[in-house]
Amino acid sequence: MYMCREFFFITLLKISIEFMDERKTEVKVGAIFFKNEEALELSFDAAFQQINNIKLFELHFITFKRYMPNDDSYVLQQLTCELISNGVAALFGPTSKASNDIVALIANSTGIPHLQYDWNIETTIEQLQLNHRMSVNVAPTLSAISKAYWDIIKINYDWKTFTIFYQSEQGLTRLQDLMGIHTVNKDAIKLKRITDYSQDIRVLWKEAAEALHEQRFILDCDPETLVDLLNTAKDFKLLGPFKQWFLTHLDSHSSSLKLIYNEQFKANITGVRLKLNDLNPYERRKTRITLIDQIFGNQTMLPILMYDAVILYANAARNIIISLKEYQHPYKRCDLGRYGRSPWLVGRLIVKEMKELSEDDVEPLFKTENMKIDENGQRSIFNLEIYKPTVNEPLAIWKSDGLVTPIRIKQEFQAAAVIPDFSQVRRTYIVVTHFEEPYFMLKADHENFRGMEKYEGYAVDLIQKLSELMDFEYDFMIVGGNGKFNQITKEWDGIIRKLIDHQAQIGISDLTITQLRRKYVDFTVPFMQLGISILFYKRDAEPKNMFAFLQPFAKEVWIYLILTQLIITLMFVFMARISNHEWENPHPTNLEPIELENKWYTSNSAWLMIGSIMQQGCDILPRGGPMRMLVGMWWFFALMILSTYTANLAAFLTSNKMQSTIKSLKDLIEQDYVKFGTFHGGSTSQFFSESNNTDYHKAWNQMKSFQPSAFTSSNKEGVERVRKGQGNYAFLMETTSLSYNIERDCHLQQIGHQIGEKHYGLAVPLGADYRTNLSVSLLQLSEKGELYKLKNKWWKNHNNTCNDNKEADLDGDELSIIELGGVFMVLGGGIVIAIVIGCCEFLWNVQRVAVEERVTPCEAFKAELIFALKFWIKRKPIRISSGSSTSRRSSRSTSRRSSGQSKQSKRSKISKRSKHSKRSHSRSHSGPKFSERD
Repeated sequence: MYMCREFFFITLLKISIEFMDERKTEVKVGAIFFKNEEALELSFDAAFQQINNIKLFELHFITFKRYMPNDDSYVLQQLTCELISNGVAALFGPTSKASNDIVALIANSTGIPHLQYDWNIETTIEQLQLNHRMSVNVAPTLSAISKAYWDIIKINYDWKTFTIFYQSEQGLTRLQDLMGIHTVNKDAIKLKRITDYSQDIRVLWKEAAEALHEQRFILDCDPETLVDLLNTAKDFKLLGPFKQWFLTHLDSHSSSLKLIYNEQFKANITGVRLKLNDLNPYERRKTRITLIDQIFGNQTMLPILMYDAVILYANAARNIIISLKEYQHPYKRCDLGRYGRSPWLVGRLIVKEMKELSEDDVEPLFKTENMKIDENGQRSIFNLEIYKPTVNEPLAIWKSDGLVTPIRIKQEFQAAAVIPDFSQVRRTYIVVTHFEEPYFMLKADHENFRGMEKYEGYAVDLIQKLSELMDFEYDFMIVGGNGKFNQITKEWDGIIRKLIDHQAQIGISDLTITQLRRKYVDFTVPFMQLGISILFYKRDAEPKNMFAFLQPFAKEVWIYLILTQLIITLMFVFMARISNHEWENPHPTNLEPIELENKWYTSNSAWLMIGSIMQQGCDILPRGGPMRMLVGMWWFFALMILSTYTANLAAFLTSNKMQSTIKSLKDLIEQDYVKFGTFHGGSTSQFFSESNNTDYHKAWNQMKSFQPSAFTSSNKEGVERVRKGQGNYAFLMETTSLSYNIERDCHLQQIGHQIGEKHYGLAVPLGADYRTNLSVSLLQLSEKGELYKLKNKWWKNHNNTCNDNKEADLDGDELSIIELGGVFMVLGGGIVIAIVIGCCEFLWNVQRVAVEERVTPCEAFKAELIFALKFWIKRKPIRISSGSSTSRRSSRSTSRRSSGQSKQSKRSKISKRSKHSKRSHSRSHSGPKFSERD
């Protein structure tokens, strides 16, 4: 029973399907093909076959095909009218090989929908609305494609400079938006037409390698010629790991580029193609791959777009026809106007429906993503896939909103990749530099090394650390300098030239980041900060003199001063002896002395002179007017001499501590005896020449006016001129090189503060994709302190012999012990002389005591020395004691006292007698004689 029921339902279903097939409305469609377009024809047939196989699809399509032998407008018109006479409800084609739009015009006049699937030179909007109202093109418009390329090149890749190679006018139209990219250099975009070099394509690539100085190329050519063009470009080293190519033809992947790709073909090539809808993972896979499956698998644009055009028309026609009560077939004539008939109305409705359909409204699905037709019958919305044609690896997706979304490559795809990506292997960078201490130098024993091992310096260590972080190899290229810009030829030399020519990938040295250089090369983040300062010569300090206190006066002044002291002393003695006021009574208690005493003998006079000049005074002073006048003049002389000496002593003892009068750039430009200059054509000279600061501009004008020229051809020459000039030349240079030279030469110094702020960076060609990685690596080295260690290693002179001099320079105005050593020597000498004189006086007193007390000299010396060492005894006996008995000591004391008194009385009598005689003598000569009574 159950088997019978199942059989009944199956039979009923078959009958209903056959009945529906019989009720399907037949719709005729026509297509025009050129010769050798078998893939298009297969796609056309496969699409309608797939639609006709859909059981529930209400329409059944019958196809008519015509073939064009050549591009003949008359033949094309005849074939089109022949298809219309067969009653076709749609016209497909032809491709862009047709040079005119006769099919679109016939379709517009008859009302037959016209489906296009290839690029054509676009007409204006007015023409589309007037003469192409029945035409619908599922191929992206050239303007939309051009905008997509602009988004990819400008926004995603950020290419500022590139060269465009194009093969046809249509290809140039696809690139029209790229012409409008505003770049910093007017020569950034260069155009080359490939067909102009058809006789020898090698000439084109030679120009690109030697004259264009380019590393980014945009190539628009047919897939058939792509391999030959790139093979020839490889001979001129245009396909290296640092050259980048962008292929604009949507069928570049269909070329045989994958077959010639090998390890020597390390090219960074990317292309674009229409993004296809992802396959349904649950769809049943075919066990037998047909020819049309291979065509669709190759993702060739025209067959895929032909398929989408068929799907679009079939779904729109079904929606319109089944909605009508009665289907009215199209007219079978091209010349409807002659018979007064209007165009086919159903055709207009079908075209309108095609403009409203989206990819979610059709069955089966479109091959390409994001299918949408605008009101003018053009496809302005679509998706592009950015990929590597060498390994067929997708990279990103461009959408009509301008966004570029990267694609994450699945590990399964990477593991299944048959062709390895040789462009991702470890790169070898050419690092261009020049000899400059301490950045790049030859080792002292470089003859014993080969290759890069014979070089050393800051740049060598820095590039080595970067290579370890970024995993790349490198070779050095040595040039003559950083690079100067020729204002006449507008050309660079040195490091900048090699980077512009793309002969090197990284430039490293004392390369300052400037606005002018950034127009031609890119820079990484700075790896060193610096400024500008003045390098000047530092003279050796004069040797310190132990008798520096004598320098305020010349030798003859000291001689004259000693002679003056001697002469004034003798004159003072003479004047005191002739002055009556300087003779005085030696015994003031005796009112009538027999003699007068004069205290101003030679020793006392010399003591007064010395005390005066030392400003210490004296315990005896003159009494008479002439003597006081003489002493006053001497005191005035001593005051002037002492004041002059004090002032000159301070000046002479601090003369070695005084710095140069040039302490800043302003001091330098306000004097005329020291010339100054800078490295000609370098960033320092550019700083002064372009500055708006008054002092900097004045300094620049002075540097230009010096004869002979104050400019140098290198920093090394400038440092040498400072050494040889010995204070007659100053060199303006960057503080890094300045500090390096100061650290190694004690005769060089920095004067003034730092001027401005500059930075050193690594230079790379414009738009280099590895610049960001270099910047990130430099930041990592900075954060780890590696950059500081490198600078300390190559700038700090650990064998510096100038430290003592530097410490002496930092002492200020203090006087050292050497300069005041003579004062201590004079003090010591005076002490020694005083001690010698004291010892002699002590021995003389011992001899006198021995004679007077009738003892041996040894006893007298012993007794006097013992008493002198007893510091606690404050009274000294007149005579020494033997220590035997007190009576003897007292008797000796009594006899000594008596003898002393007798001697004193005897001396007093003689004194009285002499004074009396002197007084009488004076009276007899000086005044009138008086009687004894008076």
